[in-house]
Amino acid sequence: MRYFLEDFEKTHNKEWLFGAFPAWEYYPSTGTHIGTDFKVVVGTSIFAPSDGEMFRIEYNQYKGNTGIFIFKHNGIEWGLELCHLKEQPKKGEYREGEIIAYSGNTGSATTGAHLHAVLHRNATVTKHYLELRSRADFLRLHSEGAVVDCFGWFCDNIKKPEQKSEDKETDASQKVIAIQNNVDKKSLAEIIAKILRYFFPNN
Repeated sequence: MRYFLEDFEKTHNKEWLFGAFPAWEYYPSTGTHIGTDFKVVVGTSIFAPSDGEMFRIEYNQYKGNTGIFIFKHNGIEWGLELCHLKEQPKKGEYREGEIIAYSGNTGSATTGAHLHAVLHRNATVTKHYLELRSRADFLRLHSEGAVVDCFGWFCDNIKKPEQKSEDKETDASQKVIAIQNNVDKKSLAEIIAKILRYFFPNN
C-alpha cells in the first residue's frame, strides 16, 4: 500500500475539504463537496496505491475524464474514483506503484488544475451516486463508511500498514506460548504450596 500521489499530504487542499458545505453551485443536489481535492498541475502522475484494476473509464460533463481504480485492502474492495484527468486512463490491471493516470483540468465543475478523488467502500460507485440526492443522503453514506475521505483513509492505512498473515500467525503463536508459560507457572506454584502445607501444616 502506498499513496497515489508523490506529495500526497503536501498537495492536499485544506481549503476545500471532503464534505465541505454549502457548495450548491457545484453540487445542486447535495450542496456537498463529495470528494478530496489535491493541488497538482496538469500531467501529474497518479500511481496505483496497491495491486488492482482500472475498472471503469468515462467522460462526465462535470467531472471530465474519470477513472475508477479497484483494489482490495483487509478483505474489502475499494473503488478509488479519479476525476478531471488529463485524458482517459487505460483499463487493465496494474501493480502497486505503476502510473495509472495523469491529473488534468477537464469537466465543467473545475476552476483550475487539480485532482478530485473519492473513495467508495465495496466499490459500489454507481449505487452510491444513485443514492446521493440530498445532504442527508451524503451524511448517511458517510456515516456508514460507504463514501470515505480518501485523505484520512490513506494517511491512517499507510501509517498503520496491513498486518501480514505470517505476522498474525507469529503473534498468535507468541500468545499461546505466553498462556502456556502462565499455566506452567501457576501449576508449579500450586505444587510448591501443597508441599509447604504438608511439611508446615500450622503455617
